[in-house]
Amino acid sequence: MATSNANPKNAAITASPKWMWLIIAVAASLLVAFVPLQGLSPLGHRVLAITIFTAILWAFGVINNGVASVLMMGLLIVAGVRPPLALSGFGSPPFWVLVTVLFYGFAMKKTGLAERLSYYILSLFPASYPGILSAFFVIGFVLALGIPSMTVRTAIMVPIAWALVQSLGLPNKSKGSALIILTTVEMAVVPGLAFLYGSLDGPIVAAAFDAKHLPLSWLGYAQVITFPTLLLCLLILVGNQWILRPEAPLNATPDFARTRLKSLGSFKRPELVTGIVVVLSIIFWTTDRYHHLPSFVIGTGAMAVFAFAGILRDEDLGTGVSWSLLLYLGGVFGLANVIQDTKVTNWLAGFIVPMARQLASNLVLLMMVLSVAMFVLRFLDPSSFIAISVLFLSVVDVTSAAGIPPLVTMAAVLIASVPFWMSYQNFWLAMGEGLTSHQAFDSGQRLKLANAYAVFSLIAVGVGVGYWKLIGIVK
Repeated sequence: MATSNANPKNAAITASPKWMWLIIAVAASLLVAFVPLQGLSPLGHRVLAITIFTAILWAFGVINNGVASVLMMGLLIVAGVRPPLALSGFGSPPFWVLVTVLFYGFAMKKTGLAERLSYYILSLFPASYPGILSAFFVIGFVLALGIPSMTVRTAIMVPIAWALVQSLGLPNKSKGSALIILTTVEMAVVPGLAFLYGSLDGPIVAAAFDAKHLPLSWLGYAQVITFPTLLLCLLILVGNQWILRPEAPLNATPDFARTRLKSLGSFKRPELVTGIVVVLSIIFWTTDRYHHLPSFVIGTGAMAVFAFAGILRDEDLGTGVSWSLLLYLGGVFGLANVIQDTKVTNWLAGFIVPMARQLASNLVLLMMVLSVAMFVLRFLDPSSFIAISVLFLSVVDVTSAAGIPPLVTMAAVLIASVPFWMSYQNFWLAMGEGLTSHQAFDSGQRLKLANAYAVFSLIAVGVGVGYWKLIGIVK
């Protein structure tokens, strides 16, 4: 009897905060909906209110994130958004890249290839936290030279890191597990910012420069942005270990990885098939400038190969990947299109331009303000693509008139473009959660490193100002 009485009480305690956050979400959205906002269209006004409502549901787990995404799309249609636009995330190439590469991760895990690769990485680097994190920086940096999709890089790297965590026997959601997985996600994303086409932000940058008829070259981009990006990576690698200090050093002997690797024996046929598919996919992704086919095309063939080889079975289609995650991110992709179409981010940028004019004479302070503005916009633009364009295009005329090169302005925006205070802000962090079945880290650990990323990015931009002055880019 005691046990049966305790369960409803615990359920009530668990349910109470959800009702509280639901009420807060409704109240916040109604407040935004009925407060006059000059310069925002009626439809944009309603979209902003729905976005805030959904963001609170996402942020505090009021309901399943995938269900919240579906609800958001329905509300957007009721508010007057055209159905094809509200549902556009599911028809976008990034969504289908996401679907197919999640099955890559499934295949790598199921066949044991991810485990084999994790041991191989350990055999090349010291079996210590600094060694492991350095290894994933190298992987992320090298992959960025040929794979512009942060989604693809995350899908390749996180399963390897998760298999490595499990191989080392680190408890779920321990500091060691969180440190490795969260840093791996960062290393799958941040190093790519060092190159013009090292991330999917590259085409966005190129389009923004073209819109303003500004010259842009691969080397010119690298001269301005590579140094602060690499500095940010270094700060992350060192700072994360200090902030999220593991409970104990890794208990691994120097030959730990080689012994485990040897115990796996020779390559099995499913591993070989998966490995060949991944290698061919990387070649496909790195040669997109020649064939001009969408990134997800190779994935459609890969899924067929996995199925033919018996790696992907009928029952795996429903359980092999997180469909809740896919519903969630499909809605997020669509939201990015909606807030661009309704000019919500344009309206938000109107608050930034007057401040940019006042701070144009103080470069360090201006760069900090632009970075913080990017942090704020990313609460409304989970893709970052819209926020990058809107923020840059709204201030570049002001900063250029003050003698600040456009690439310097863009650097402050890009370096701060991947915060992850909330999972919905960062596709790749959400992917990391899905690929590890939400067992690698908890929200408190994520918040600590999210705060650290914000501080490190501001430091990188501030030091970058000194670097740009040193090499004569700015006076």
